[in-house]
Order: sequence, then C-alpha cells, then structure tokens
Amino acid sequence: MNPGSNKRVAFEVFGILLIFYDLVWWPAQVFGYTSVPLTRAILLLSSTFWTCDLLVSFFVGFTIQDQGLIEMRVSKIARHYAMTWLPIDLLLVLLDWTLNLLMLLSDDGVADFGGGAFLEKVQYLRLLRLLRLCKATNIISVLSDRIQSETMRILVRVLKLLVFIMLINHLIACSWYAVGINDLEREDTWVKANDLKGKGTVYAYTTALHWSITQFTPASMEVVPMNELERSFTIVVIVSAMVIFSSFISTITNAMTQLRNLNSERNADLVKLRCFFSDHKVSASLVARISSCIHQSNKLTDSRVHSEDVSILELLPVSLKCDLAEEVFAPTLCAHPFILTWGEYYPRESKRLFLAARSSSLGAKHELFNTGQVAESMYFLSSGAMVYRRDDERHARVSPGQWLAEPALWITWKHVGHASSTGKNCELVSLDCETAIWILSQDASTISGARRYAKTFAAYFDKQSDRLSDVWADIEVLEAMVSEAFIKHEEELLRHAAVSIVVKDTKGPGPLTRMASRLSGGSMEQESQVAQDEQKKLILHERVRKYGADGQKRREILGIRSMGSDGSNEVVAPVVAPVSRNPERTSSIGRFTFTLNGLNVVPGIASAFRVITQQQS
Repeated sequence: MNPGSNKRVAFEVFGILLIFYDLVWWPAQVFGYTSVPLTRAILLLSSTFWTCDLLVSFFVGFTIQDQGLIEMRVSKIARHYAMTWLPIDLLLVLLDWTLNLLMLLSDDGVADFGGGAFLEKVQYLRLLRLLRLCKATNIISVLSDRIQSETMRILVRVLKLLVFIMLINHLIACSWYAVGINDLEREDTWVKANDLKGKGTVYAYTTALHWSITQFTPASMEVVPMNELERSFTIVVIVSAMVIFSSFISTITNAMTQLRNLNSERNADLVKLRCFFSDHKVSASLVARISSCIHQSNKLTDSRVHSEDVSILELLPVSLKCDLAEEVFAPTLCAHPFILTWGEYYPRESKRLFLAARSSSLGAKHELFNTGQVAESMYFLSSGAMVYRRDDERHARVSPGQWLAEPALWITWKHVGHASSTGKNCELVSLDCETAIWILSQDASTISGARRYAKTFAAYFDKQSDRLSDVWADIEVLEAMVSEAFIKHEEELLRHAAVSIVVKDTKGPGPLTRMASRLSGGSMEQESQVAQDEQKKLILHERVRKYGADGQKRREILGIRSMGSDGSNEVVAPVVAPVSRNPERTSSIGRFTFTLNGLNVVPGIASAFRVITQQQS
C-alpha cells in the first residue's frame, strides 16, 4: 500500500483521533469519571484498530529519505518496520488486550482484583499509548504537506498551536487536581479548601482548567496553593508557562506578519497609487473607476506558479523530477490519443516527454501566435479559454483539454491563423518540437509507433491539406491514425507474449522453487506481477482482435490502402500520387525537409517515415 494513498491517510487520521481521545480521556480519570458502555466500546474499538494497524504496517511502503523513493517490496517493508515501530506497537497491543481481558473478567465476577482498586490503578498503564504521539507528529506533518495554499497553511499552523496550548492546559489541570487529592487525610489542600468533592466532577474539572489557564496569563482566581507540594507545583507550572506562552505569542506574531507579507508587493503599489491620486488631486469619481478596474485586473492576472519559477526543484534527483512532471502534465498531455497510447507502451520514456513539457500563463486577451509565424511548439490548454481566428473560417473556441499546432510536431508548419486568450487568464502546457522529436527518436522501439503515426498523418493531409489547421482535432480520425500506428506493435507484443508463455511453461519454476520463493518473502510481489502481466496480455489480445475487425473501417476513415501482400509488411501510402523521395536525406536527423506533395516534412521523425514500396531482396 502506498503511504500517501487516500485510504492510508484516512486510516491514519482515524488513528490520530484515537490518540487524541487517549490524550484527553485517560488523564481525566483522576477526576473519578465512571466507565460507561460507550467508553468500553471505544476501548475495544481502539484495541482492535491498533491490532489491525500492526498487521497492515507490514504492507505499507516507506519513503527512502535520501533518494525520495517509496519502497514497496514486502520483505523490505517488514524489515524496516521490525527495526522501527514494531516492538513498541507489539508491546502496546499486548498491554491493551491484557487490560481488556482483566476488565472483562472483573465485570463478569470471574476474578476479584482487590475490590477494583487494583484494576483502576492498572488502567493507568494505558497512558503508555501516548508513545504513539511521536507517530502522530509525523502523520500531522504529512497532512500539512497536502495543503497547497500558503494562507491556509499559516492558519492551520496557528490552529495547531491553539490545540497544543489547550492540551497542555488540560494535562496541567489533571495534574493539579491529582496534587490536590494526593493526601486525602490532609485538610490544607486546595480541593478541600474549595469543597470540590461535593460539587461534582464537571465543576472540579472546569475549576482546575480555569486555574491552569490563569497560570499562562496575567489573571487571577480564588484557587490558590495551600501546602508546600501545591506551591512547588505552582512554581514549576508558572516557569514553564512563561516559556510556552512567550513562544506561542511570538509564533502567532510571525504567522500574522507572514500573512501580511503575502500581499505586501501589491499593497505597496496600492499605497503609491493612492499617493499619486492625492498629489495630483484626482477626482473621487475617477479614483473609484480606476480602483474598480485595478481590482478586477488583479483577479484576471492571477496565475499559477510554474515549475520554472521554483528554483529549489532543481535540487531534486532526475527520478523525482520525472515523477513530478508526470503528475503535473500527464492529465493535460494525455488528452491527445497519440501521447496517451505512446505513454502506455513506453511509460519510462513518456516521463521524459512530460519532463520536457513547459507550463506558462497567458494574460487576458493576450496573443499566443499569429498567422505566418513558424510553429516551434505544440500547445495544450489546461485552463481558461482561447479564440482561434482564420481569415477564411469562423472563429473557433478552444477549451481546456484541447490542443493547438499539432502539425508542428510532424511537418514544418507555419501558423495559418491567430490564437489569443479571452477575457480571462489562460494556463498552457507546451511541447517544444525539437525536444519532443528527439525524445520520440531515442531508439528503434520507441520510434516505431511515432514513425507510423507521422507517416499516416502526412499521408492523410497530403490528400486534403485544406482541412489542416492549428486547431484541427477530429477525434475519430486521430484514433484511426493511432490504431494504424500501433497495430503492428500490438501484434508484435502479442507474439512475444505467446513465446514467453511457452518458455515459462517449459522452463518455469517447480513446486519446490515456488515454495522457497514464498518462504523468502518475495512471492506476493511476483504473484502480483504475474497477474498484471496476464491482464495486459488479455487487453492486448482484445485490442488486436478489435483492430483486425475494424481495419477496413479504419482505412476508409484515413483513405489509405495496403501496399503489401502480407499483413505484417503493410505499408501505408496515400491513395493519390506517390511520394517524391530525396535519397540523400533518407536517414538525416536535422533541420532539412523533404516535400510530400506540397507538405514540408520534418526529417527527425516524419522524413524517416517516407512512404516507399518495400524492395524484395
């Protein structure tokens, strides 16, 4: 289980609530609160929860701090847990169930533990549960890291301080009452001086809590120490309160200052603006109009923080940068069918493609590109809205999840229209064409699907170039292109899968080997991997069957024909005139281009995909 998953976080939050209950309830037993069915049910629930937590912890991954990686191997997790929290958790769980058993035996009359006095004192051993406060601190830190808003983080930090102060006062109140009833035979105690025994437990607790709070503030009340023990305890509390409360005040002050500094630059500009209005005696009506316009502009120009703006991210290892880029950019880039499918086949290489992506903001009514400009990037709109204008067409609206300038990846392209944002700020993700082509062309395996897609793309628009624009995105045609590009790859994977099944059947591990693997602790990962592989094979088989059945429809959509007699050697070619070939640039990976019936094709990918009839040897 991933330690950062929502299920695990919810599980740990429930554990924090139980720790908080222990922190409040068990010290308060000094006031003589009687046990009721609800508290007994909570006791059993808590013991059951921590028992389950002990077992589940053997399967919850942990973070390798110096590498930023999550260890998910069960054997490694178990070893790490055994060396950290397992001894403490096991001791506390055994203690819990032992005390629960004693409590049940006493209630049923099976055993007598000194009239219940012994059992009441033994119950205070449950305070050892508070050792889990160290674990709760780490969990709270993880939860705080999930808060992205800086303002909310500051407010949560202040709230944590307030809760901490109240818990400290609760513990001091319980200790103060325990000191007051330490010697029941003494008459000079604050409890007897205020006659708390006859006023109920709730009044006794609120009085002790009131006294505790007054030690942190310059306030007074009628309760005062009556003997040397109580006076010594009061001195210790006052000295501790001075340190704690002064730290609390300074932290609150720093938090408020930090909140003000979040908008300090904008506030300084507003101060200068007001001074300008005052010095030049601008009329009140014009001041109101300008202020309203600036306020509205501030709302529209708020933009996201981009990775390029956070210099500290450069300190991360490449693996973490790739994981971060995948989470940030994959939802946007994978809206395109080709990138989604290519990423499924090559997840490791796709992370490098996501790492190459760049995010940017486009202000309200700002221009992204204009007609005639050479296209150097493909753009994906993640938020906001844009308008694309072309002389011979009506205006087209671009919404989040759509993209612009895809032809720039496959052919040398000049923008044929004008794109700009609407009245709101836009967030864009861009892929530099040179970088994307370099990543797609890293080796023969990763380039195969991209080669076929680029070839199909160029062939399709060779016949109907009038349809091609910066915002063209016919999903049916795109999916057909992706199917045509990866059908052979699917067949090849299925062929390799069939061969691997034969090899495993003939040379697979025997029963003794499998038993030894189970005993070594690695069987769960292996069985899980085998199950995933089998599932992938089923999906691949279904895809190949579907592509085979829909092949004719796909070719009708794309307007292409098969040039080979064997399905495995199928070559995609335009139905119209053949491609003019430049043999001198067959394998070049540079900025040269060749002409495909009027389309200038980038050699990095598309020129390597020239459509030619295969020569028989």
